[in-house]
Amino acid sequence: MNKKTFFISLSGFLALALSIFFFMEIFLIKYFNEKFYKIPNLKSYTLKEAEDILKKNELKIEKIGDEFSALPIGEIFLQEPEANSIVKKNRNIKVWVSKGKALVEVPNLIGMNYLDAKSIAEQKGLIIDKVITVKAQGNYNSVLATDPNTDTLLTRGERISFLVNGAEQVFEIKMPDLIGLSFDKALDILTKNSLIIGNIEFSSIPGVEKNVIIKSSINADEKIPAGSTVDLVINN
Repeated sequence: MNKKTFFISLSGFLALALSIFFFMEIFLIKYFNEKFYKIPNLKSYTLKEAEDILKKNELKIEKIGDEFSALPIGEIFLQEPEANSIVKKNRNIKVWVSKGKALVEVPNLIGMNYLDAKSIAEQKGLIIDKVITVKAQGNYNSVLATDPNTDTLLTRGERISFLVNGAEQVFEIKMPDLIGLSFDKALDILTKNSLIIGNIEFSSIPGVEKNVIIKSSINADEKIPAGSTVDLVINN
């Protein structure tokens, strides 16, 4: 076979192969509905906008339901199959439409045992953030306050913090008599009795030694919880 005959035969073979290929494509499209499309991303579109998009691609839309999500009300937040999947024409694309963010109301957890309060908060979809313990009167491990406060509206997944009573037992102390003592001596006595100095003011009383305590916010011998704050007035 000479070269000319070979090239003629090769050209004829290629032409036949192309004819068969195009014939098969037409045959498949016509008889087996084999027309394929890449699914667009429908998330953040409204149902009406998504319908218009899919019409151009010979695809259909099927709304499955409404659920809470991070997207605004009325926008698609989930689709099946996912975007960029390849499907035949006339395929139903299932979508779920957002009802907006799910709001929960912070319940009244004050006075409740922290473990019970924590469980309730988590059941409402809230995340526990900070837990601060202080010594206070009342039951050990009871909730003294929450942040945000009771009745505040939050979205699921937001954080809530607790102030919890960490004192297993609150001891009562008899207030020591500080009148006439120097500030340093009064500070030493208060510290030994688990009491805390609060505000300090200055006043002047003639005939009284300077720099001594002339008044305290709690009377001597009064019973008070350990950790209480005592305000003092010093003579200057």
